[in-house]
Amino acid sequence: MRPGAQIAPGLKTWYYARRQRKCKHYKSLPGLANKDVGLTHIIINPRSGSGPQRQALHDLRTALRAQGRKVVEHVTTGPGDATNYCRGILDDADLVIAWGGDGTAREVASGLVGSNVTMLPCPKGTENLLAKELRIPSHPGRIAAVVASGRTADFDLGICNGQNFLMIMGIGFDGEVVRRLASVRRGHITHLSYFWPIWRTFWEHNYPRIRVVTDGQEVYNDRGLAFVGNISRYAVGLRICRDARFDDGLLDLVVFRCKEQTALVLHAAWTLLRRHPLKGNVFYRQFRNARIECEPVVPSQVDGDTGPDTPLDISVHPGRLRIMVPPPRTPYGLWPWGGETPL
Repeated sequence: MRPGAQIAPGLKTWYYARRQRKCKHYKSLPGLANKDVGLTHIIINPRSGSGPQRQALHDLRTALRAQGRKVVEHVTTGPGDATNYCRGILDDADLVIAWGGDGTAREVASGLVGSNVTMLPCPKGTENLLAKELRIPSHPGRIAAVVASGRTADFDLGICNGQNFLMIMGIGFDGEVVRRLASVRRGHITHLSYFWPIWRTFWEHNYPRIRVVTDGQEVYNDRGLAFVGNISRYAVGLRICRDARFDDGLLDLVVFRCKEQTALVLHAAWTLLRRHPLKGNVFYRQFRNARIECEPVVPSQVDGDTGPDTPLDISVHPGRLRIMVPPPRTPYGLWPWGGETPL
């Protein structure tokens, strides 16, 4: 937006009403910006800690200590370690920084949910959906500035077959892509790592019949692929769960009616334009409890990692997570999704 440019009055009113509604659970915690606080723990995924990231981690540590914070670091040793570590520091921790990707953030959140300890996810993985949704910067100095602001929000979690998730689940096609990737994964991955799993799944996937029951009512029974989200953002900028809000106490269900590759391509195009909920062959609903069954049985993905096979019992977690967020920013001219970048 050019300096001095004006937003149309109607759009300006709409934007600020929307921003106020989305941020109703945001709060400032002055104690987080003071020096008399508990320990700041940085939980590090070693797969995200090599090369330039080591220097960035050093710069963050230095910036936090310049704020008068006591910093403790923990390097994870395997799946579940971050969750167990967090459960053991609830009495003395003030802030836990998840230094890694979405999987690291999910494990940290699982250990902190329901407590008064604040979490800050850093975008140091491959996709970093959570950090992008919250607009968490990647530069260590700017991360430290977010910490100094002390602004937090309440964040919902979902549960799928007893496993917590923060962001988004994919059932069917999406789960098959992640399963294929996991079977050949060796160490750190990039966006290019997804090419062959997506290509093979695109041509080989058989779309199952999906039966969905939400809050006691059957709402869908046909072939397709499904997503359940707590945030709107998905990979490569797609907003599959377009209307999802992480603080509304609900999860968003999206089912794309799909039987062949052509339909999938059309769904992707409409999703890129964020108009898919308006299509007759896309089912969109919010819920608190759901059961998803497929014939035949298909895999799922949970926050980018392999998840359980169907059937799936999904619900909103009874606890909430306190998460640190940056201050809101002004909208981009007439761009209708105020303050967000197009991708």
